[in-house]
Amino acid sequence: MSLKIQTSNVTNKNDPKSINSRVFIGNLNTAVVKKSDVETIFSKYGRVAGCSVHKGYAFVQYSNERHARAAVLGENGRVLAGQTLDINMAGEPKPNRPKGLKRAASAIYRLFDYRGRLSPVPVPRAVPVKRPRVTVPLVRRVKTTIPVKLFARSTGVTTGSAKIKLKSSELQTIKTELTQIKSNIDALLGRLDQIAEEQKANPDGKKKGDN
Repeated sequence: MSLKIQTSNVTNKNDPKSINSRVFIGNLNTAVVKKSDVETIFSKYGRVAGCSVHKGYAFVQYSNERHARAAVLGENGRVLAGQTLDINMAGEPKPNRPKGLKRAASAIYRLFDYRGRLSPVPVPRAVPVKRPRVTVPLVRRVKTTIPVKLFARSTGVTTGSAKIKLKSSELQTIKTELTQIKSNIDALLGRLDQIAEEQKANPDGKKKGDN
């Protein structure tokens, strides 16, 4: 009667030889597949020196790199317990993975530092955001015949390049006063035109109806 030697659980040695002969098995249905099942499948490619099964993934340690690469070529993409296995050399993670497969275990592997611990995830540095400068338009002086006192009282505009802060109610008042002034100016201009026409028609200054 032959006794089966139990495989070691050690798969986290960090020496180059062990890393180069270690196989990572991702997307593993560990709810169904046990350690003995993994050993049975991968022992046909060479002597399994160690095997450790975690939630969703596993590691198989060979004593020879050639055996590990043969296992990757032979078992990668195999469907086991309803899930497609994602297998690669532990020391050579895949840079690009095909879409449509579950990669939760692979993400855990990328954080695994070969010592059985999860390495801390680096926190991205905050990039300072520059606030845009808000410029207030300056009021240019405009030559006008409107009395300066009235305009200054209505608008509250300061001389020079001072900034203006007006409320909506003040702007509405200014607009009303300017509209009224414009109407008065238009009426005066119309009256002046009328007087000029009357003088042309009656240069001697006589009223109409006088003989």
